[in-house]
Amino acid sequence: MVAAATSAEDTRKLPFAAALKDLLQNLSFHCYGKLVEHGRRIQERFFWLIFHITALSVLIAFLWGTYKNEVQDTLVTTIYHPLYPIWKVQFPAISVCSFNRISERAAWRYAQELSGKDPKERDASFFYDQLKEFLNLFYNPHGTTDIDNALRFQSFLDKFDVEANELFFNTRRRMHLLTPNCSDMFVSCRIAGRTFDCLQQFEETLTSHGYCCTFNYDGRYVNKPDFRQRYFGPEMGLVLTLKSLPGDIFYKENPKKGFTISIYEPHSYPDPFSGGVAERMAKTGVNTLLPIKAKIFETVPEARRMSKSVRKCLFEDEMPWIFARRYTFSKCISACRARSVVSLCECLPFSLPLRYIGGNESRLYCTLQHVECLKRYDFKWLNVITSRENVTGLEHEMQDALYCPQCLASCSETRYSVRGSMTLALPSTSKSPPRSILGPTGNNSYGQANANANANSNSSSQSEMTVVRIYFAETHIQYFRQIIKSAWYETFSTIGNICGIIAGFSLIGICELLFFLAKQLWQGCKAELRAELAHIQCRKEHQHPTGGTEQQRQHQLHAVAGEQEPMELFILP
Repeated sequence: MVAAATSAEDTRKLPFAAALKDLLQNLSFHCYGKLVEHGRRIQERFFWLIFHITALSVLIAFLWGTYKNEVQDTLVTTIYHPLYPIWKVQFPAISVCSFNRISERAAWRYAQELSGKDPKERDASFFYDQLKEFLNLFYNPHGTTDIDNALRFQSFLDKFDVEANELFFNTRRRMHLLTPNCSDMFVSCRIAGRTFDCLQQFEETLTSHGYCCTFNYDGRYVNKPDFRQRYFGPEMGLVLTLKSLPGDIFYKENPKKGFTISIYEPHSYPDPFSGGVAERMAKTGVNTLLPIKAKIFETVPEARRMSKSVRKCLFEDEMPWIFARRYTFSKCISACRARSVVSLCECLPFSLPLRYIGGNESRLYCTLQHVECLKRYDFKWLNVITSRENVTGLEHEMQDALYCPQCLASCSETRYSVRGSMTLALPSTSKSPPRSILGPTGNNSYGQANANANANSNSSSQSEMTVVRIYFAETHIQYFRQIIKSAWYETFSTIGNICGIIAGFSLIGICELLFFLAKQLWQGCKAELRAELAHIQCRKEHQHPTGGTEQQRQHQLHAVAGEQEPMELFILP
């Protein structure tokens, strides 16, 4: 019975060529049966073969293009709200930096302090000249100076200008003490028509220029709609009346007198070489108008399920071990630059936040002994790339540039730009000062009475004062949103349409093809297994023969034993 069943199964089994012919004749794909249709000439079959090969090639090309398009551009930017009201937009952070980076009075006090610590009892004038020659190198390492004398002066600072809890000369602490105070710059402050105490709302923060006075760094005015409604227009934005002290100038970044105004998104680090900040100069003696145009870019939360390399952006709460508050692209570039400086020169510039390199207080801030190293790699740190591409003619620049592949664009951010800024002459001081310059009644810029503020402003020369107006230039802005280009079912539908139009493929036909391949694979494996079992059985039969009677087997055993046993030889007398 077993042999009969096996033979019946073998008769039902078709050879591979016959099975393939049967598949092509009955496959639901279009025109594949014409390749094996009975009665067709060899020329017709060759034509249909070339036709199907061409169709499959075109199909593969279209599917590859669709795949690249879906992978490279998974997110698409659309206009979510073309007229988004400006009162819903948070006011940017504003940093005010004086062109004079070192105070004359603070430098003279520092010279006197060094003179008191000098074992050689050199007077304060000597140290004042030393500071005049070398302190500018902390802001501009490319300044020409006697490097040997600078190193000797730095050795003196490392030995005699160190606190008890410090391991090295603390450049940041010293430059903070030498920076002009915010109280020496502000005369009055007003926002949305309301005055406020400048020193209470402005805080000293680190910028690429060193310590500056910053307003709204943490976005504290985001939750005050009564202010945000009135940030449109020159009179309803942030109005600052500033003054410079010509007798307190020690080192200036700009040969003119005035201030640097930086406008950027709150929680960011203002560095023009890292992007995300708009800088303008406000010279003394003029009224500077800085109209702001904002744009909002937002990415849908569903994009978080994608990998960073696919969506090509980072949300604000990612990488919290470095950017605890909020991730921004400019902060990431600055952090990458800081790590490179520490790696190459083994020091950190005092103007860069310490948290970018792990927040280790034992790190050495860059001093005069690191000037040569900072000058050597300055080109590298000013040229940053986030991806490497072969650009003809820029091979050398790409090799020498700072490579920061981990820095991706921000998924959601508000971009501020200054367009159409202008300057106007200040009114004559012979008349009573207008409200826009000295501030309305009740202004308390120094935390004192308003009379003192007006007295200080009236006593200042018109050429030493400036008025800066920072405001939104539009009542409505554009709101952009990044959405997922296509869901999985949309991608599946696109692929199905391409396969159906070009090659006539369908899901049922693909299932038929897969079933055929699985069946042939199973039959092949089964035949191989059966052949292996037959081979094993044959070997067993060869090793243990079963033919003959019992007497014959006994005779064979005795014969074999007789051959193996030694014969005895008897010699008769």
